[in-house]
Amino acid sequence: MRFLIVTFDPPENVGGVEGRARAYTEELMKKGNSLELISFGQTNTFISEKYHGARLWRYPSQTRLVPKTFRLAVREIASNRIETVFLLSGALTLFGILLLFCGRIIGLKTGIFLYGKDILESRRKPFDKGALFFSQFLANRIMVNSQFTRSLLPRAFGGKLRILYPGIDPALSNATKQETNEFGGKRILFVGRLVRRKGVDDLLAAFKLLMVELPETMLEIVGDGPELLRLQKLTNEMDLSEHVKFYGNLGGESLYERYREADVFIMPSRRTMTDVEGFGTVFLEAGLFGKPSIGTRSGGIPEAVLDNETGFLVEEGDVHALKERMERVLKDGGLRLRLGSRARERVLSSFTWEDSTNSLIEAFRER
Repeated sequence: MRFLIVTFDPPENVGGVEGRARAYTEELMKKGNSLELISFGQTNTFISEKYHGARLWRYPSQTRLVPKTFRLAVREIASNRIETVFLLSGALTLFGILLLFCGRIIGLKTGIFLYGKDILESRRKPFDKGALFFSQFLANRIMVNSQFTRSLLPRAFGGKLRILYPGIDPALSNATKQETNEFGGKRILFVGRLVRRKGVDDLLAAFKLLMVELPETMLEIVGDGPELLRLQKLTNEMDLSEHVKFYGNLGGESLYERYREADVFIMPSRRTMTDVEGFGTVFLEAGLFGKPSIGTRSGGIPEAVLDNETGFLVEEGDVHALKERMERVLKDGGLRLRLGSRARERVLSSFTWEDSTNSLIEAFRER
């Protein structure tokens, strides 16, 4: 198949959309497909370069340049005989709607990926609300990251909906080293963007309670974001600074080392008016390294963490339940091993990028 993938999140950056762009590029090329990518970003120039065997076009994201970017995209579609256009992000933009309309006119197969944040925010903005409707109407396929995200969309377009779960590269597990916990106590790990929705303040409150029972415990927070300074200040006010370490953004081996040395992974996300955890790829990352997870019954997290099977789930904002589950996992080595082993087994059997890419290809092959 001849694909064009469009993303408003440059693939070299860190994030869920960016990870999908990289993984789909590698897997589609590996399977013998032809692939072009268009990435919008903070640039004033139009650049073409090679990317994992495909060609990547970098377009400026300024609204005033939409006519030019659209003309160039159509030219790429024609010159490369593109059959399938997939808007991995940007489906609700003017460029996205124009491209979907063009695809309908010239008979391309088109698909869009919608995220929980897209859907919730569109309900509050008239333009986005209209764009959400027209993008679903024009596209042949509507992709979402979980059953939960699917439930946020109207049933009118249900026949077009397909679930593309996120994936993990199983090769990472081959490089897993023996963990070397020189600290001696237990380690709790959080990985994610530091925004209010991620519930790190709830995690800190639960951790404060946990310290009474398990004073030799360390909380490691990996990530950056607008909440960083507030969370650091809260940590100091709670007198936890000696037991909480903020790493900032990590990637590659530096991140994998944190997963290896952790005893349990925790992300107590909560839903807001405009955002929700659609799934939670970080739970899969933890599972790959054989670590149990604790999450909330929020959004698509119950699809990522199976309660009492690969980890535990608590209600949003329930600090005492969160503390109780942390204590239980950290005190019971046998339970920790059982949950972590099942989590790893589930990731390797059902959540690889090859699985997700096969689902993507199959979705476009269907009539």
